[in-house]
Amino acid sequence: MNLYNLPCLANFMKKTIQDFKSLDRHYRANLINSIIGIKQASLIGTYGKSSVSNLALFSSAVHLGSNPPLVAIFSRPAGSSPKQTMENIILQKYYTINHVNESIVSRAHSCSFNFPANISEFDACKLTEEKVNGFNAPFVKECSISLGICYRRHFPLEENGVFMIIGSIETLFVNDEIVQDNGEVDLSSSYSVGVAGNNTYYKLDKHSSHAYLKKSQKNTLTDIVSAELEKNTSNAK
Repeated sequence: MNLYNLPCLANFMKKTIQDFKSLDRHYRANLINSIIGIKQASLIGTYGKSSVSNLALFSSAVHLGSNPPLVAIFSRPAGSSPKQTMENIILQKYYTINHVNESIVSRAHSCSFNFPANISEFDACKLTEEKVNGFNAPFVKECSISLGICYRRHFPLEENGVFMIIGSIETLFVNDEIVQDNGEVDLSSSYSVGVAGNNTYYKLDKHSSHAYLKKSQKNTLTDIVSAELEKNTSNAK
């Protein structure tokens, strides 16, 4: 859909919410989880104490830098029972991040079921475990983008007890056809899927690509901004 064919978004009625504690806890969780926007849905692959493979659905993977290539995921506080994924990562020191794509959405979402530690989500959710020599974590064969991560450290956030787990990318597998000349991965061609809230998934369609503007291109920046504003203003009339 062309954004310029939409009515002026600035004129929409906006709802104000400030008293978050008074909201129903499920409503509040869905609101806060989804309002930040669409995040990549990923399956985190690990091995447990008895070498049982584990898959968990996450939408919190973020990149921390490219040199060295660092990423982070976030795990909720353990509470009365330890979180299998974080426990396995700390124990084994390796894990994988696998992009959920359109062909496995239902099976990937099913991995969020609370299976006991001796049951592999690969088996229960009909996904294919792929082993790579020398890497102590399972990959998901059905995924077109997979990263092999080495655990660095973890720590709790003071504000809510959520754990941040930092790792370094040791290896990655990606369809060569979707890596562009500048190194960017065309996620729309990978059929990767994003998630907002706890259970709503979105396709990733490329909107546009924009060139990096140097300091000497201030006039170009002004032209780009003015052209977009003019189109939006004319649509609002």
